[in-house]
Amino acid sequence: MNYLTKIALGVAIVLALNANASEKKDSLTIKGDMGIWYEGYGLNKTPGSPNPNFYSARRPWNLFRYSFNPILFYGKWEIPFNFNFSPALNNFTTAYGTKQNFWQFLTNPVNSFGLRPKIGTTEFLLGTQFLKYSDLSTGDLGIFGYGINLSPGKFRIKLFKGVSQSPINYMAPSSSLPNGVAGAYQRNQWMAQLGLGEEGKYFAGFNIVKSVDKISSVNSPPLTPIEPQENLVISFLANTTTTKGWKYNIELAQSFFTRDLNAPLSLTPIEDFKPFITSHTSTGKDNALMMGIAKKGKDWEIGTKFNYFGAGYYTAGYQFMTNDRLEYLLNTRFNAWKKKMNVVGSLGERVGNLSRVAGPSLTHQLIANINVFTQFTDHFTLNTSFNNYGFNSPGLSGYKSVSNELSVNPSYTWNNTKMSNLLSGTYTWSKYDETTIIPPGTTHNNTQTVLILYVPTFFNSKISPDFSVMWFKNSAPTIDLTLLTATGGMSWKLNKKVKLKGQLQYSLSTTQPYTANKNLLATTGFDWEVFKKLTWQFSATANLYHYGSQLPGSSLTPVYPGSPGYFESTVRTGLQYKF
Repeated sequence: MNYLTKIALGVAIVLALNANASEKKDSLTIKGDMGIWYEGYGLNKTPGSPNPNFYSARRPWNLFRYSFNPILFYGKWEIPFNFNFSPALNNFTTAYGTKQNFWQFLTNPVNSFGLRPKIGTTEFLLGTQFLKYSDLSTGDLGIFGYGINLSPGKFRIKLFKGVSQSPINYMAPSSSLPNGVAGAYQRNQWMAQLGLGEEGKYFAGFNIVKSVDKISSVNSPPLTPIEPQENLVISFLANTTTTKGWKYNIELAQSFFTRDLNAPLSLTPIEDFKPFITSHTSTGKDNALMMGIAKKGKDWEIGTKFNYFGAGYYTAGYQFMTNDRLEYLLNTRFNAWKKKMNVVGSLGERVGNLSRVAGPSLTHQLIANINVFTQFTDHFTLNTSFNNYGFNSPGLSGYKSVSNELSVNPSYTWNNTKMSNLLSGTYTWSKYDETTIIPPGTTHNNTQTVLILYVPTFFNSKISPDFSVMWFKNSAPTIDLTLLTATGGMSWKLNKKVKLKGQLQYSLSTTQPYTANKNLLATTGFDWEVFKKLTWQFSATANLYHYGSQLPGSSLTPVYPGSPGYFESTVRTGLQYKF
């Protein structure tokens, strides 16, 4: 019996229980939804094979996805299930066309098999769970495993063990897999939290998280730079909100990170926390700190934040977090002009390269933004925002970059006895300057965007259209790009059970000195309530693209005498049942 048969059998058992529950409502109640989805993808290129692959398929040709999300209520028990999976979809680190074994299928981050039975203040966690104890400890990784949450009185106790990364064997590039498969080690994860708290008032506690790659989990290990790693994070977290509007938060953490478990053991270990972690020559420890304070009034709020991340600090969850930096920020929000104006702003600085690993000098980044929304009349509003992001490295490279963006969005509405109208416009100006000493000079990259949207609403009609036009301009030393797009959409409530919808979009994109690329995109679909609890959703998209002289037929090998292009189509349909 394969795993799909087992899942189908499980669904049948639950439905049978649901039928039995209808006779004994006091003993068992089931609520939730279930569904099946199919997505078909097609791509036809002109010229086709054996010409060069100037446009690659973006999706698998056929894809099924299943969902089953019941919640069982039995006495004091509450048991939510979360089963969302695709049997043919591969792991993020594999390529389409490769197979998964059952363990990879269960621990695949794009699949989810989880349930969280709860009775009183005790909650059991089984299967795929997305747990976030704090920013500096767990992050928000999806983990397949088991655990428990306890809340006796004001105590808070959490424990969980699982796998956050499936094992994938390395596969070298071949004719069937041109890019090969990078591969990955199985990553096991343990986490725990112990604290005191009261919902909406305060919390204080300790987190401990350990993640370790299992070297023996693959037969063909990944190549460098993918190495087996280990990490232990310990943090203290506290936050509180007072009745007078004050909010305080702080988290202090330390990590013990091993970059390569294959490296020799350290003869003079930085720190050795046996049996939790053993120091290697590639092991280091460092600290991180996040803290903030804010005061909230009736029509205003002001606060400040300070963050520090040591050069050797690594969380267990946010694997791509930038470390070796500190930042401080002042935030504010207030209402003005008889509460018709709302202002939100922040100002601060980020200082990097604290360890001087990347050079002898610090780097500086200015962070500033402000957003002002004003309700001038019942019909006219204006939203304006400005953002600044600057970076400065005063070392020998003399690198400096400054990004500024200004956006203005006026909106006007008017009505009559038959309809209401919304006319909205947005203008965005963005300027990016990059300066270097070696080689000397400043590079400018400026963009402008204009978007006009019109939405009429008919009071006595079931048809709801919308129209928009967008103009985009990107000017840089080697780029002069212009994009013009016109879009029209419509939804039509045919009756109480069927709603039709569609959209047509035409675009011209021109990069000087070439002729324009042309793109026609059409989408249509419907939502149909077949029965009271059963809904059928359908959508189809057709994308026709023709290249201008930027990709002429003569640039292909062999030479193509016509105009290159492609036709891309997607069909998505599914049934969802609520019970």
